[in-house]
Amino acid sequence: MAHESRALAKFAAELQYDDMPPHVIERALDVFVDQIGSEIGCSELPWAKQVREVYSRAGGAAEATVVRYGDRLPVTAAAFINSTFGHSFEYDDGNPRFLGHPGTELIPALVAISEREHVSGRDFLAAFIAAYEARGRIGSAIVDALRKRGGPQFSTTCGPFGVAIGAARLLGLGEDGIHNAMAIAGTFSGGLMQYDHGGGSVKRIYSATAGSGGIQSAYLAQAGLTGPEEILEGPRGLLRIYSPEFLPEYLVAGFGEIWMFDTVYFKPYCCVGIIAGAIDAMRKLIDDHQLKAGDIASVEAGYPSGFHAHAAIAEPTDLLGMQFSTSYALAITMLKGSNTPREYSEQTLADPAVRAFASKVSVVEDLVLNKVTESRMPARVKVTTVSGKSCEQTIIHAKGSPGAPFSSADVDHKFRSQTEDAFGSNGSKQLLDTLRNIAALDDMAKLLPMLVVKGERK
Repeated sequence: MAHESRALAKFAAELQYDDMPPHVIERALDVFVDQIGSEIGCSELPWAKQVREVYSRAGGAAEATVVRYGDRLPVTAAAFINSTFGHSFEYDDGNPRFLGHPGTELIPALVAISEREHVSGRDFLAAFIAAYEARGRIGSAIVDALRKRGGPQFSTTCGPFGVAIGAARLLGLGEDGIHNAMAIAGTFSGGLMQYDHGGGSVKRIYSATAGSGGIQSAYLAQAGLTGPEEILEGPRGLLRIYSPEFLPEYLVAGFGEIWMFDTVYFKPYCCVGIIAGAIDAMRKLIDDHQLKAGDIASVEAGYPSGFHAHAAIAEPTDLLGMQFSTSYALAITMLKGSNTPREYSEQTLADPAVRAFASKVSVVEDLVLNKVTESRMPARVKVTTVSGKSCEQTIIHAKGSPGAPFSSADVDHKFRSQTEDAFGSNGSKQLLDTLRNIAALDDMAKLLPMLVVKGERK
């Protein structure tokens, strides 16, 4: 098949809410709830406040709302801030089929446009699902190459296309306009992954960068700017430039039959997603063998090729580095008992006991796990005790991943854990009910005041 970019735009334009299976709509609502919870719960972190300060100071037209605080800013600025909030602490959704953080790329951008354009909740949700499905297919076509060679980064490479598609649909641009917005989005595709070796807080804005590029692409398309044909499958398009394997069929596979939402991953732990399997394995070994920190001489964590280099910072110097460190994750598991945002702190980073245990952990490439990588997050952990005994555990389906999925109730529990401090128990429950019934809302602009904490703006 040729002209896959055109076919993908046609699919995104024509997909109707009534054509979407109930389980897809339910999973889309789960992602929506999880993302709004992360935006609110992570909005007070230092780098989140820094990004808000920069864009709030710039000002501009009062088009869209910054959650929690209530600033009214241009669409791109509000979306950038909200996306940074949502991706601020490695606690937002992912998808092992195509990697990146699609919820944080898409939802803040599409909510901001929906607020400005007074789009209904039903139309917002339909655009989000169409954009997610397109984003997933684009990512699926190049994910293995990006993972094995360490970049470019998944959200910044593929995210602008998905956001452009959803934004153009919300703006009513039709099939040709969606295709043109997607073509323009190629201008914004790229991004380096040195953060998973060198730390730094800039990684917190990667999904926001994808959203910003996608929004600009849609508005430029609306204004009449044009992009090239075959932006994805062309001789200098995304698939040929970023991957040695040319897989355009992934862009159009199974429209209406294969759904990217079937492989959503929700994070139970506050760290890069691939570490979840290692944490699960470590927890099981601790429980099964009644292990104590003093019992353990060494720990070896194995991951598939590519993943092993994505979670191997041995001596992190900041919180981002700690969240990409298997050594620290397993030390926290052993010494703190859980891996929630509460445990990922400056105090934990400096804790001598955590540092000492982390020094016992090594990360290796496990070629056997390469056979079970697709749409999974496998890991193997081997513990050797001071007495010389060894025990080992392999996890194929990490908690929260498609093979061991979160239920909607799990997502709701996580949402409440992130929002009750801001809104109180009753307020959190009321907000959750509104989000779960977003398809009944006649105007998305009515939602945003509900996401602002009274008296919080400062």
